[in-house]
Amino acid sequence: MKLAIYVITVQGAKQGERLKRALPFCDLFVAPVAFDDCAKAARLTLPLSDFVAARFNQYDGHIFVCAAGIVSRMIGPLLADKRTDPAVVCLDEQARFAISMLSGHRGGGNALTERVAHLVKATPVITTASDTSETLSADMLGAPFGWTLDPISEPALTQVSAAIVNHEPVIVAQEAGERHWWPYEKRMPAHLLTHSSLDGIDSQQFKGAILISDRLFCNREYPHHSPDITGWENKLVLWRPKSLVLGLGCDRNTPVSVLKAGLAAFSEQFHLALESVQAIASIALKADEAGLLALSCEMHWPFTTFDAEVLDGIEGIENPSDYVKKVTGSNSVAEAAALKLSDTRQLLVPKWVFQQDGFHMTVACCRREYSESLVRHKRKNWFTPSEEQSNPIKVNAYGNEVVAGYQCKPKHVDLNRPMLFHKHHILLCEGQRCAKGGSKNLAHDLRGILKELGLATGEKRIKISRTMCVGACRNRATMVVYERAENPASTLSPNHGQWLRGVENFTLQQWQDIFVALSENKPLQHVIDDQYFAAIEEVERVTQ
Repeated sequence: MKLAIYVITVQGAKQGERLKRALPFCDLFVAPVAFDDCAKAARLTLPLSDFVAARFNQYDGHIFVCAAGIVSRMIGPLLADKRTDPAVVCLDEQARFAISMLSGHRGGGNALTERVAHLVKATPVITTASDTSETLSADMLGAPFGWTLDPISEPALTQVSAAIVNHEPVIVAQEAGERHWWPYEKRMPAHLLTHSSLDGIDSQQFKGAILISDRLFCNREYPHHSPDITGWENKLVLWRPKSLVLGLGCDRNTPVSVLKAGLAAFSEQFHLALESVQAIASIALKADEAGLLALSCEMHWPFTTFDAEVLDGIEGIENPSDYVKKVTGSNSVAEAAALKLSDTRQLLVPKWVFQQDGFHMTVACCRREYSESLVRHKRKNWFTPSEEQSNPIKVNAYGNEVVAGYQCKPKHVDLNRPMLFHKHHILLCEGQRCAKGGSKNLAHDLRGILKELGLATGEKRIKISRTMCVGACRNRATMVVYERAENPASTLSPNHGQWLRGVENFTLQQWQDIFVALSENKPLQHVIDDQYFAAIEEVERVTQ
């Protein structure tokens, strides 16, 4: 982000220099009254309005150290379009307040305000409704991940943004891309729902939709490749995530024009958005291929190559070739490179061949998969039509109806029933700090997973209990596993007494792997990384 800082007073120059030291690549402009005291500044000539007007569109952001009134009157005549106007931040000369004045969202003004305030220890002043309410921002949701906002979104941005801040129903449908777009450590507001697709969703129930998809629309030859947006006209915001990885092969000296024409044809035939391409890959023999290097540079796609022995026979190849292996040393180039770089085992599109001007190229595509922790997943409101129609009564492990507002307390306790057998007992900390870190209600969610795995009852039952603070707050959300011995002479597995930390980061798949490992008496070290094991201080034993 190219930045300019403007200072017109002596005291303001001190703040300007502080920002310049922290933002070394920005340009600092200082009025003559304080210019001699600033070693790394350029001279600012007055009137300020003329000086700024000549530079307004040359920078991505402008920081003014002066009164907000001066800034508002000065930039007014310079404004053109909120989609292209630069960010403007105003800082008072005592560095008490940093105010987002212009292009708060799409221009990065709010983020720049937070940055400036942090650097000079000021209070950020942001008035954008979605930020102050800690809710979704339709026009900035994908920006932190480098996603692209599709032009189809422009007519709907205002309506969808208004619906979000006015607590009207909006659905977020995510088909691909990073999952961490809900940044707050709290549950999403009830009027915002999430789903895996817009297909089958009644548009009349919602004031707007945010679709995160790498698929294009209206393909008659491949209709299953196209999301259904019927009924969502003018109320759909479409984000293109960086979710696709392309494996490429080509004849030597294939021009970049042929490569681009091939990719355009590939996109049209399989209805995949090139805006969603994250990176391209090939075999090491193509590391110096001029056309591929030019394509990488022009499209801003990182280009990675792999040795033939790395690609040969990689899992997921659908079209191996003995001829290709004879020539390159690998039985696949495009497919193998896409699979390797995406770290997946399934092709989205297998090898496809394009020919133009006597040159051949091959393209294969994989979709990079992303996951999120179970805690973050549960903070989103997942739309399930079947649940809208029924509200089943919750029961606990004893079959008793659950008291409203509680997860497990029965209305009528049967004191004559014995405790249920369990092979493993997990104590999960839901003390204040752990709960804030993500463990709140986590025990309830984990019990549901155990039921699905068939481990909530029977000889392999795993019991989960929530505790208050266990005194391990430095490890964030923590838990300990205890194993029940069959008899006093039984040897317990390595999982007995095992403490885990940072459990708020576990995905659904990781929790499932943990529970299955416990049921099969496999060491947890086989299914989760070492970083999640909490070390226990050794106690020196004194012998006499």
